[in-house]
Amino acid sequence: MFFLLVTLLYTKNINFISCYNNLNINCIKSEKEALLNFKKGLIDPSSRLSSWIGEECCKWQGIVCHNRTRNVIKIKLRNVLISDDEGDGYQSYELSGVISPSLLVLESLSYLDLSSNNFGGIQIPKFFGSFRYLKYLNLSNAGFGGTVPPHIGNLSRLQSLDLSS
Repeated sequence: MFFLLVTLLYTKNINFISCYNNLNINCIKSEKEALLNFKKGLIDPSSRLSSWIGEECCKWQGIVCHNRTRNVIKIKLRNVLISDDEGDGYQSYELSGVISPSLLVLESLSYLDLSSNNFGGIQIPKFFGSFRYLKYLNLSNAGFGGTVPPHIGNLSRLQSLDLSS
């Protein structure tokens, strides 16, 4: 009897896991729209954000979502220098423009990296201090100007902050 009960529970558990893994859950619509509004404010001459189309924003370049909730938890848009074909220099893939407060919709955001881009001396957005779960913020060498807004001090969970230039 015990063996039958254990076998039944094991089989049901496998079926549940199998069904769960086959679910095709898209990213959260409001978060996708927030990312698209963010993209509208950016100047992207090298089309780094060309993957930002379609319904599944969790598969877009630079975006990481929580496996279970599908909330956006990371934005990884660090500019990476890539050696050009001739080997005599590097190509830059800098983003510039303005940063939309639509990002505030991403309530589970814990990681934001916009480093090594060129935001042309704009001030670090004050709303960055409103990301309740932000643990990592890297704005180094990103061309921000002015003083650091005091709102950054509201990031009580922040573990890593890089504002170097």
